[in-house]
Amino acid sequence: MNENRKFLRFSNWEEYKEIVSESDERKKIPPPLFEQPYPKEAKLIDLVPQEEFKIGKKPFLSVVNTRKSRREYKEDPLTLEELSFLLWCTQGLKRQLRSERGVLRTVPSSGAKSPFETYLVINKVEGLKPGLYRYISFEHKLLYIKEIEEAEKTIGELTYNQIFVGKAPVIFFWTAVPYRTEWSYSTLAHKVIAVDLGLICQSLYMACEAIKLGTCAIGGYDQKNLDKLFELNPEEEFVVLVQPVGKYPKEKKITEFFKNPQAEAKTEDLKKLPGTYTRTHQGQTAVVEISIEEEKLYAKIRDYKERLDSYNATEFEGEYFRVVRFILTKDGKPEKIIVLIIASGETVELIYQEPDT
Repeated sequence: MNENRKFLRFSNWEEYKEIVSESDERKKIPPPLFEQPYPKEAKLIDLVPQEEFKIGKKPFLSVVNTRKSRREYKEDPLTLEELSFLLWCTQGLKRQLRSERGVLRTVPSSGAKSPFETYLVINKVEGLKPGLYRYISFEHKLLYIKEIEEAEKTIGELTYNQIFVGKAPVIFFWTAVPYRTEWSYSTLAHKVIAVDLGLICQSLYMACEAIKLGTCAIGGYDQKNLDKLFELNPEEEFVVLVQPVGKYPKEKKITEFFKNPQAEAKTEDLKKLPGTYTRTHQGQTAVVEISIEEEKLYAKIRDYKERLDSYNATEFEGEYFRVVRFILTKDGKPEKIIVLIIASGETVELIYQEPDT
């Protein structure tokens, strides 16, 4: 672990000269292309130019204060202007350097090397047919690549069954073309690419918030099969981040999820609740362990454990387990729990498992 931390450090000058190999730029090797090529006969789709945007006027401080990860999206399609706005704000091209050694975009990049490409799985955008697209930033246009069969299901599965990802109207896929940065920074390039990825990710967050759309950064995905789906050469280009985008429903206040008035939970109330609660969904079993420690209720799933604060005798608040409601039988024994999961915004039901006797 300590060895891998070196990735985050910048060496002093003496170490730099010793461990960092001479870059291809210093060797006078011609620079790489700063946009992946595409068939010249391909018909590109016009986007709304940035000077015609009528959206995105929300005050900056308001954008900063309301920005959050949003995992629940309405079925409403995005407009072409909304998609154009997001693409321009995240990878819009201002100009190519006269030296042809980099490009200046709306998002900063170390050395102006801009190592990313933007792929989109479009499910619902007005005027566009569903399928896989790539943003051609040099033209501010879209390139249609192909149809994806059962796209919602396919993308959901390729993000390790995060179903909400596949259901989003648009899913952004950032791919890295590392040599663009390696050409200049040699073995330091990979830290630099990681920094640049954070910048582009946050830019999409802020752009979405500015026009009342939601997004969420997804780092868990099936690398091999996603690269294969996009027909990438993984030695030269590969997916590095996923961000679904869509309009989000009005958020409920946490108090709206509680069914009973707020009241103090007594120790004898808590003692009724511990046990194992399970749920099987799409072939996967989730197990939540409820326990009492020092007269406080705790919930544990896999290696994650958190304290639940009582709202009343049967309803509790947490962080990941945002709200937990215990359903008891007529004789006061646990029957099931209903949990509001903060990560997905969904409520799930887990059944109490009688202990073996």
